[in-house]
Amino acid sequence: MTTLTDPTPRSARHTSFVLERPLPATPARVFRAWADPEAKRRWSDCHAGNGSLDYRVDFRVGGRESYRARLPDGRLLEIEKVFLEILPAARILFAYTMVADGRSLSASLVTVEFEEAAPAGTLLRLTEQLAYLDGHEDLEMRRRGTAEGLDRLLLEVADAAPTG
Repeated sequence: MTTLTDPTPRSARHTSFVLERPLPATPARVFRAWADPEAKRRWSDCHAGNGSLDYRVDFRVGGRESYRARLPDGRLLEIEKVFLEILPAARILFAYTMVADGRSLSASLVTVEFEEAAPAGTLLRLTEQLAYLDGHEDLEMRRRGTAEGLDRLLLEVADAAPTG
């Protein structure tokens, strides 16, 4: 808790990024890869191989997704999400915070849109709006980690593309 005598400088810097991926599966199939907890864990772990300690998901409006991992430098990373809107095969909206060893790094609002694309495909558009806190900044790393997750999503849905 910050008090009036806390000498720590406080700041919030805002930025955003958009990533798009054409995917070889229908919007319904791509949405299922987000909704199924096992599938989501396979493709979305932004710190794959880094010592995941705990992962939980309750995929519903008001539900939460929690992730804890030990980073290579030994810090404990905690990500807490809350789902704000879920429109099957159309849109997912969630907010999340990122904390490392008890220090708040950022808070984000993410919109994921699924747009039907010919033939039998999906254009996925992910928009992340970030508030970086107290001097933390990792935009290129965040963008790269999100992009890597979307690349794994492509592999996840490509494996099942014939079933649509």
